[in-house]
Order: sequence, then structure tokens, then C-alpha cells
Amino acid sequence: MLVLCFTGFDLVSSANGWNNLVKASQLVASLRGSAAEAVKGIPSEKLTDLTTIEKALEARFGDSHLTQFYRTELKTRRQKPVESLKVLATDVERLIRLAYVECHQDVQNSLAAHSTLLTLSEMKILSMQQGCWMPKT
Repeated sequence: MLVLCFTGFDLVSSANGWNNLVKASQLVASLRGSAAEAVKGIPSEKLTDLTTIEKALEARFGDSHLTQFYRTELKTRRQKPVESLKVLATDVERLIRLAYVECHQDVQNSLAAHSTLLTLSEMKILSMQQGCWMPKT
């Protein structure tokens, strides 16, 4: 959500031809409520530094702290006994998109395919191997 707000702000600032000093001033002036509270701790000489303001807002409202949670959930995700491969793959794709937001979609798709294989239950893998190696009669 915060990324969408910054994207909208970037569009407006670009359309108006603002430099970083004007961007920082406009951003600080437009903040209300808890967003204004988030930048109150920034020293006044740093309130013209756009990166400092963005970092303060990201620390307060961003979901970057959830990235590790989603990566851990993905790492420990295993196929449930009665779970179909389709349901498993869909959930793995969801976790990949949340855990690796910064990655291009092609990379996310590759990670999803690899991770889905890693999450298959041992029984499913054994049954797949038996199906591949069993001689046809």
C-alpha cells in the first residue's frame, strides 16, 4: 500500500517538475495524522531530505518486516495429506509474491515452480517416482 502512495506521489511530482527539495517539502506539508507523527522525530534540517522522510514512513507503515515472515512460512510450507497439487501451487505462488515483492515476475514464477517441488510431501514424491520407474506391462 505504501508503495502505491509513493508511486502516486512520484507521478504528481514528476508532472509538476519538482526537484527533491520541493518533493520533500510538499510531502511533509501534505502529511496528516499518524503519518505526520511518523516524521516528527526527524530533525528539522533533515526534513528536506526525501530519502530520510521516505525511510521514516516506510519504517512506520511499510510491510517490509513481513518479508521475513513470508519467507519463513514459504520455507516451512509442506503439502498437507489431502491437499491437491493445484491448491499447494497456488498457495506457494501467493507466498512467493509476498516474500519476494522486489523481484521481477519471471523470477517469482521460477521461484514458485522450484518451491512447489520442495513442498511436495515425501509420500507424493515416492508415488511419483514409482509411477515413473515402474515397468509397464
